[in-house]
Amino acid sequence: MNRFWLAAALAVGLASAAQAQETPDALLDAFITAISSEDASALAQLYTEDADSYAPGTHHVRGREAIAADWQGFFDAFDDIALVIEPHGSVHVDDTHAAWGVWTMTQTPADGGEPFVLTGRFMDVQARIEGRWYYVADHASVSPEMATVE
Repeated sequence: MNRFWLAAALAVGLASAAQAQETPDALLDAFITAISSEDASALAQLYTEDADSYAPGTHHVRGREAIAADWQGFFDAFDDIALVIEPHGSVHVDDTHAAWGVWTMTQTPADGGEPFVLTGRFMDVQARIEGRWYYVADHASVSPEMATVE
């Protein structure tokens, strides 16, 4: 009986994961969920095998394994991560989608300290492969501080 429930739960989980990327909006939702869950493996699966990623404060990484490792370092350093993305625009042509906008992320240092907020901007390119959407490239940067006039 326990095997039945385990198999049923696994089937539901796999079906949900497969549906998570049926649209560019669903891909974005899956990205936000993976960030808030601090799940580097799930996050990396949202990218193509040879995807390029330029995360804030890090260098360029290529491929799912490197993307997972890059994000795992962030997840090890911070807890209670909350990400809000505000899309500003997108272009969709056939099996390619590009999007851009701004993001706000709140996180707490894992070794203690007060939560803090970062804001930034992003651009990404997605591709539909065998009916599912994946990130081909993404670039996120922290917003520069506004100059003050004295």
